[in-house]
Amino acid sequence: MKTILIKNGYVVTVNGKREIHDGGSVAIRGKTISGVYAAADTPRDADFDDVIDAKGCLVIPGLINLHQHHWYAMFKGIADGMLLEDWISDLVFPLVSNLSDDAMRLASYQCGIEMLTTGTTTSFNHSVSVTTAETVKAIVEPQAELGIRQVFGKELRCRNARFLNHPLTLDESLVAVEEDIRNWDGKADGLIRMGMVIEANAHWTSSGMSTEELIIRGTELARKLGVKISSHIAGGTFSVEKGFLKHLRETGRTDVRYLMQLGVLDHQWMLIHGIHCTELDLEHMAHVGAGLVYTPTSEAVRGGGIAPAANALRAGVATALGTDGAMVDYTNDMLEQVKACVLFQHQRHLDPTRMSFERGIEMATINGAEVLGLADELGSLEAGKLADIAIFDMRAPHVGSLQRPLSAFVGAGKGSDARFVIVNGDVVYRHGEFTKFKDRERVLQEVETLAASVIDKAGLRHRRDVSWEQKCPPLAWSGRGGSRRDPDRDLDKLAR
Repeated sequence: MKTILIKNGYVVTVNGKREIHDGGSVAIRGKTISGVYAAADTPRDADFDDVIDAKGCLVIPGLINLHQHHWYAMFKGIADGMLLEDWISDLVFPLVSNLSDDAMRLASYQCGIEMLTTGTTTSFNHSVSVTTAETVKAIVEPQAELGIRQVFGKELRCRNARFLNHPLTLDESLVAVEEDIRNWDGKADGLIRMGMVIEANAHWTSSGMSTEELIIRGTELARKLGVKISSHIAGGTFSVEKGFLKHLRETGRTDVRYLMQLGVLDHQWMLIHGIHCTELDLEHMAHVGAGLVYTPTSEAVRGGGIAPAANALRAGVATALGTDGAMVDYTNDMLEQVKACVLFQHQRHLDPTRMSFERGIEMATINGAEVLGLADELGSLEAGKLADIAIFDMRAPHVGSLQRPLSAFVGAGKGSDARFVIVNGDVVYRHGEFTKFKDRERVLQEVETLAASVIDKAGLRHRRDVSWEQKCPPLAWSGRGGSRRDPDRDLDKLAR
């Protein structure tokens, strides 16, 4: 059984005592952590097959990304300036109808590559498309090949009187979901886990794409199989013509209240975004044990608002972090989410004490494991837990002086500072190279070509060809060459 020693690192355990060992070490035997040590107690190099010198590096539990959509990674950069509701109707729907299983497979490689290179070891992949058994295979196999841990949330949808295009009835869909979950859960040496996606927010239910019967029976199946349920809730803009506020005014209930009225909300549920959750919603979630997943940069880039993450934690809601899809905010970097979480919560409350960097790290590690129901296996550096570990170089010039290493690195470091990533006890990323996968350049080139083709087929070429002037009309002060424009002439031009 292979053994690995990580030594001389700044080891942030996130264990129950929140111990930090400067110059500490982590020992790995097989798939699990066999010991975590202070500097003085570091074992001998000779007792290990592989020794990683982490001097000047941050050693933390692998980051857990609890909300992402893998195929969005293919379409970065085309969504500038769009509200969430328009983004869904004008981008997501046209693109998804042109995605093949081959596209899903390539996108899964790309997304897994991006996450591993920035220190993420586990993600929840929330399906927003209709997937067959072949599609699920195309999605889950590539990331297992890379060596990253993925929980795939299989969508539950069905044909009904208002959603006629789905190929399956509710009974048939429930059977298909159960087959996919039983077929894949625990495969690839535990790297593949399964969950469910049951959309229960106002947008989905009012459109007819989700029904009360689907939500109730889907929850019953998830409880039977012991898997987590992911659902977008309380997101979007406050437009009175569309989105969350429109449905709130029509129905008089929030998304969380709806799930409580149906009697389904419990610890199985992971509620995503929650931008417009009320204090009563948070109390309900805490009472039944439902988790909240905050995706700060996604919500900001669409102008949706700032979710009440600090209030959720204070109310006793298990609150974790995710990146959302990279077609939303163009990133799969979980360290960016940690920093954004801290800054945005301070801005929301006008209080620089509401969210510490340490709390942000908890949300990206042990809290994520708690929400997934895997805290006995993941989320902290402790003997007996799976060896999912990220090691970041803190010596880069952009990090600077390490007077308080964790705050300095989270505030100034980047996910790309990852030097080693270990999953299931295997070093899957070492100094910029993948140890299990050698086709990174080919995959990225093929994704580039395929994404352009899909965009064109979806009738969205205009989203690629937006000019600087269209996105940034000239102002009275041009900022070009130090010369001043004639403001009256510019205003006349804009008026025309």
